[in-house]
Amino acid sequence: MSQSSTKINLKSTHTFRVNSELETKYLAECLGPHLNSNDLVTLSGELGTGKTTFARSLIRFLASRPELTITSPTYLLLQEYEGVSVKLIHADLYRLTNPNELIEIGFEEISENAISIIEWPERYPKLNEAATVAIKFNLFNTNNNFYRTISITADNNILLSILAQYHIQTFLNDCGWVDASRKLIAGDASGRRYERLITEIDSAVLMIAPATNPESVLRDNRTYKDIAKLSVSLDTFIAVSNALIGLGFSVPKILGFDIENGLILTEDLGSDHIYDSAGPIIERYQEAVRFLAALHRVIPSQSIPIYNGRHYQIPKYDTEALLIEVELFIDWYIPNLTDHYISNEARTNFLAIWKSLIEPIQNEQHVWTLRDFHSPNILWLNQRSGIKRVGLIDIQDTVWGHPAYDVASLLQDARVPISNDLELELFEIYVRAKVADDPNFDTKAFSKSYAIYTLQRITKILGIFVRLKLRDNKPEYYNLIPQLIRYLRRNISHPALFQYREWLNMNCPSLLDDNITKESLS
Repeated sequence: MSQSSTKINLKSTHTFRVNSELETKYLAECLGPHLNSNDLVTLSGELGTGKTTFARSLIRFLASRPELTITSPTYLLLQEYEGVSVKLIHADLYRLTNPNELIEIGFEEISENAISIIEWPERYPKLNEAATVAIKFNLFNTNNNFYRTISITADNNILLSILAQYHIQTFLNDCGWVDASRKLIAGDASGRRYERLITEIDSAVLMIAPATNPESVLRDNRTYKDIAKLSVSLDTFIAVSNALIGLGFSVPKILGFDIENGLILTEDLGSDHIYDSAGPIIERYQEAVRFLAALHRVIPSQSIPIYNGRHYQIPKYDTEALLIEVELFIDWYIPNLTDHYISNEARTNFLAIWKSLIEPIQNEQHVWTLRDFHSPNILWLNQRSGIKRVGLIDIQDTVWGHPAYDVASLLQDARVPISNDLELELFEIYVRAKVADDPNFDTKAFSKSYAIYTLQRITKILGIFVRLKLRDNKPEYYNLIPQLIRYLRRNISHPALFQYREWLNMNCPSLLDDNITKESLS
């Protein structure tokens, strides 16, 4: 028997409790994509524990023939099948009395360049030693409650993938979507993955938020996410989604969730955005601004229900959070994309300037701030009317913040360039809506806050985009940096930003150099 072409050194075992043939089938299908030519899968366990059900499901998956008839090889010892890309061998060694019988039927030659699935491998101990994946089946009876366990020993990475896919399959079965076709949708910078589930009559969206490695502690036993008030649980997505729907806004309805395994199934709002290949679709951007005015007209509670009687307290987007975000600029952008050096004194001055800009406006009216209200996260729902045509996704990082922040997110979008004229037009639509709601609305004060928050966002995102490339291996975000720099130069002349402009002139003058291009960043 040939060993797997890839030598596997780091193995571990995970035990799954399965309560039905269907769950056994799901587990086999989750293993299937990881098997290659010359791999050996051994299935051990007593009669009636599920080995044959697993083997048949695995063969049908590898052959891509759900209705394929699988004949038991108990008397013939083995059967051959044609897989999609490799031959499949199914052997049942229950009646094997002498290992030489395998040699006599040419098992070594037959299994060459095949995927071999062996029941009762203990009849030929060398097989378990050579197994790529070793699976043990057990049947238990607890107070007349029968259930099976399936223990899989495999390469660590394969096992983690099997575990994740098995949770998805069982979750979709529980939600009634297991038979839907699945199509990958582009993910986001966070590492979350999205799939569109499609049936003959409907569609839905599956959010997959895999567990991430623990973040390093920065200060006061807190991580960056803690200080920046970023969501660390899918509970927040559920709470904010339900709250926004309750206020009459267009957010995907929650169809099901498995928080422990990072899964949420939502209504599918489609894939039509507020822009196209030519840039912003003006009517849609105008409606998005009106949506913000409507959202900011509502002053909802900071405490909102999640489920099971629990509540979520929307965190305040406070000075500390805003400051740690701009620090990304001097921690990532300057040392990696410029030749400048930031001394401790320069860092202290940088933070002092930003604190002097942010703290005074913390006393101004606060609202729900979606935080990522920009082109990738705004869908256009043409079948609805008014501001309900503005569909929201990626809302789990909502905070209690200044209304200017989301206006800045929309009007100075890194992905969709917004011209000076269009920015002014959209800004005026928002201001007129605010004045209509409150004749005493202070347009001048809001304009100053808007200028501060646009620069805060750009400064932060310059650092984030460099971090995404260097830490997270997502180089595509570099292509967006030149647009951010154009926005920065557009904003920096505001009188309120004089000190920051002077700091940049002294510590990072290349950022204000008109010769910066996308090519110079590569």
